[in-house]
Amino acid sequence: MIVSQDSARKPIKDHPFVTKLDRSIRLDATDMSALEHLLSRRVVAKKAKDIIVEGYEHRTLHIVETGFAIRYKLLHNGKRQIINLVLPGDIIGFPASFYEYAVFSVTAVGEMSLHRVPIEAFTELCLSRANIATALLWFAAREAAIYAEHIIDTGRRDPLERLAHFLLEMQTRLHAVGCASENSFEMPLSQEAIGDVVGLSGPHVNRMIAELRSEGLIAMRGHEITILDRAALQVLGEFRPAYLGRMPIQGVDVKPT
Repeated sequence: MIVSQDSARKPIKDHPFVTKLDRSIRLDATDMSALEHLLSRRVVAKKAKDIIVEGYEHRTLHIVETGFAIRYKLLHNGKRQIINLVLPGDIIGFPASFYEYAVFSVTAVGEMSLHRVPIEAFTELCLSRANIATALLWFAAREAAIYAEHIIDTGRRDPLERLAHFLLEMQTRLHAVGCASENSFEMPLSQEAIGDVVGLSGPHVNRMIAELRSEGLIAMRGHEITILDRAALQVLGEFRPAYLGRMPIQGVDVKPT
């Protein structure tokens, strides 16, 4: 269930979605105004509530302000593969809103603050603000690159390498939107859910975490993970963060017609 929420809003420039855009595109005052209008309706998704259900029509985007969700596929035998973790600043509804019926499900991991955006309003924004449309193309390219790395994880990397890569990817993505420090972040997933991301059982993930800790690569306190030796962890996981970096195109100048 998703319910409307009326509460004080943070400045638009501090919103994680705008932070992601601003890292790779020149946003002017008109862009900011358009984004503030786009993000005017806030809703709350409660923990474990479905936001998108595979096989059903979905014509609304939700832009994440706070909280986490999983995008996943449930197989006929009950097994689940998490395709990606949805973080603050991400858009829920790609690609569901562009198909007749949703091809993946999305469920909130904990309570989430979202902005509900009709697909028509989103399309209108892209047509009127070329800078934002260009940055959103980068969003899609970046998402495809993340999926490609996850395919390599499950297809070719050893279990310890998969986990190392996943932890570094999480920290990098969260740090980029101001939700993690340079070395530490809160892990929102259980070990079982991490296993559904990297293709391992929960107990296997537990053993791999213990091995990373014993090697002095990470520390863990509750849900907080601290990267102690980034260089060694990057070598182990073959993690090259370029696929999560800035878009090389720094903006476009649009002349009025």
